[in-house]
Amino acid sequence: MAPRQSHSTRSTIVVASTDPARAGKLAGWLMDAGYLAILCDDPETLVTRAVSERADLVVLDGDAWPASTAVTFERFDDEGHRWRPPVLVMGGGPPEQHVGSCPVDCFTYPERPREFLTKVRALLRISNSLATEGDPTRRDELTRLYTRHYFDERLAKEVERARRYSRSISLVMMDIDGLKKANAQWGHRGGDAVLKALADITLSGTRLSDISCRYGGDEIALILPETSSSDAAALSDRLRGAFSECVVYVDGQDVLATVSCGTAAYPDDARDATTLVRMADSALCQAKEAGGDRSVVAFSESERTEEHRHGTTARILLVEDNSYNRISASLVLRASGYEVIEAGDGVTAVALARATRPDLVIIDVQLHGIGGLEATKRMVELDEMDDIPIVALTTREVPEELEQLVAAGCRGYITKPIDTNSLAQAIQNYLMP
Repeated sequence: MAPRQSHSTRSTIVVASTDPARAGKLAGWLMDAGYLAILCDDPETLVTRAVSERADLVVLDGDAWPASTAVTFERFDDEGHRWRPPVLVMGGGPPEQHVGSCPVDCFTYPERPREFLTKVRALLRISNSLATEGDPTRRDELTRLYTRHYFDERLAKEVERARRYSRSISLVMMDIDGLKKANAQWGHRGGDAVLKALADITLSGTRLSDISCRYGGDEIALILPETSSSDAAALSDRLRGAFSECVVYVDGQDVLATVSCGTAAYPDDARDATTLVRMADSALCQAKEAGGDRSVVAFSESERTEEHRHGTTARILLVEDNSYNRISASLVLRASGYEVIEAGDGVTAVALARATRPDLVIIDVQLHGIGGLEATKRMVELDEMDDIPIVALTTREVPEELEQLVAAGCRGYITKPIDTNSLAQAIQNYLMP
């Protein structure tokens, strides 16, 4: 047998099957991983056995378990048992046919232990969390990860805690490569199976203190307290590698997928939760644009300093709440060789200016929320923005608020609609010493 994994615990798992060979195979994998496996081949005693052993999980062989005994799980309620271990149904029909009101997940009968043990660890992690939290609404129904709403709340708290105690915190954004292709080939069942596989890998491959969330669609976010950028990058590479080796079965056939990762850290890359998300998401976009199946780390402060020392690509912060204007200008600037960081409002612009230290800021005067003039004043006051030019975007050839622009700290202005033919040259003039 393979050596036991050091991170496994002596969790008790009941393996329910009337097929000794199949039960022995599953139990062997579990014991090799360091779990205590207990066999049960009697449908009449399964519930009693699970309760008496205080089982952490029941693995039910759906292909070797009488369908007529599905109602046995209702005895958890009928006999007043409060102990309801999660149930992992291996093969067989839909899980609701087997488990009554117990927490449940289903899984294709595995050909190798890796995917099976990943699912087991994920379910145990979820079960432990639910026992502590007592609020299942925090979890996404499909993946059992935390919801986007919980992510927003928790990230803000973790960043504030890191600020208070001068600690680090990292954020990893993960996006599945080619999920649309899987959905097109297999339907949403295929896409859901791939997403659940990635969710299981993040749950089983992270610490209890780490927070795994479904950020939206096929994107997963990991909040990693007390974690440096380098450690977060190493973790994202491990998870990415595990996912690339994972085999997902749909209708008996393999569905393969990869994942891209972007990592950013507080306080190196951002000083608030909003900027931390933007920096990690920006790194994720770079990973996707580079072909996917890779991890990209946001620039650290030392890397930015080194980059500027060698005179490489200028970084421009573009602030515009009209998405069409922002995208158009961004495309022109990128095509001219500039690195562009985008913001859609004044508050975000100030945060990004502090975090990224751009070489130039282009900001629309008419922003929603705090206006462009107020945002400019706040940026000028930042130590990080010392002697960095700020250029206003206006709708007039000669702005009425020209004196206000100068007083706020603008060194010039560019009129809208933006002349894309001359934009790059105008920017170069402002970047010249």
